Amino acid sequence: MTQRRPFSYTQRAHFVGHTLVAPRVKVAYVPTTKAACSSIKLMLAEANDSYHPENARYLHSPNISIAQAIHQVEVSGLTYFRYLPASEQDEIWESPDWWRVGALRHPYARTYSAFENRILMRAPSGLPDEVWDLCADDRVDGNIDVASTFRRFVHTLRGKPELFFVDDHFTAQWGAVRDDHVRYTHFFRVDKPGEIDRFASEISERAGMDIRPKRLNEGLGIKFRDVMDAHTAAVIEEVYAEDFARYGFEKESFPVEPVKLVTTTRETRAIDYARDITQRLRQMSRLARFRRGWRYGAGQVLLDLRLRPLPPRGSTNLDEPPGH
Repeated sequence: MTQRRPFSYTQRAHFVGHTLVAPRVKVAYVPTTKAACSSIKLMLAEANDSYHPENARYLHSPNISIAQAIHQVEVSGLTYFRYLPASEQDEIWESPDWWRVGALRHPYARTYSAFENRILMRAPSGLPDEVWDLCADDRVDGNIDVASTFRRFVHTLRGKPELFFVDDHFTAQWGAVRDDHVRYTHFFRVDKPGEIDRFASEISERAGMDIRPKRLNEGLGIKFRDVMDAHTAAVIEEVYAEDFARYGFEKESFPVEPVKLVTTTRETRAIDYARDITQRLRQMSRLARFRRGWRYGAGQVLLDLRLRPLPPRGSTNLDEPPGH
């Protein structure tokens, strides 16, 4: 299992401490959530020859699948940049021998994907409970109007961003990639046709093995254009104005009138069932963390008692060591 070391509190680690390092192929990757980060992490873990999905069984994190456990370094075998010594951080950031990789996705697509994953399907997150009242389903005869629920979410995101920005699935991309601090060798749009395949080809050549991109988090198959209207798009452009300005994302035209996309009864039942499973998964994860913490604490107490010298005979002060 990967052992975590103390942080190296350098300026670089402060800005991009979430960076992952694949030392075998000399690649540093600065992840952006909902921008094919699962697929890229898997490719790098394979290139690094450190991918161990069997380690997922030892984790108490509430991953919804074995594939999603790629986000745990115990599974990917990748190293956090922030745990490396300052000298190694400097080499990674300055040396022409290292690749520094970042990726982006259009805010329209990324916002819908984050909504579907975190709000509609209720994937495990740190969102406060208030979110679920503010982003409750809009239902038609008991079925979910995904488009209307998405609109509600987007307007709530604009009105109460502090509720959502605790989860980096909803934060702006510029704050993740920090291209003002990173000299990227590879910086691409995952929503542009062929870009992921091109990167897979390049990393395959660098690693000396055949690595192919895999789609790990495809969702329900709903596209952002299926649920978007002009006003909702304008709100997204406002919330992520910095991303649009910095990276030149295209602005599209959408219907003026709000659209509808209502699930069938069978689809609604499937979504509700998935939510129930996820809720139970979170409960079990919390219980596992609690039990692990309790056992560790109890173990330390027992170890302390075993190693602690006995008080002298006749002593009434059990805290008093021998000779005092």
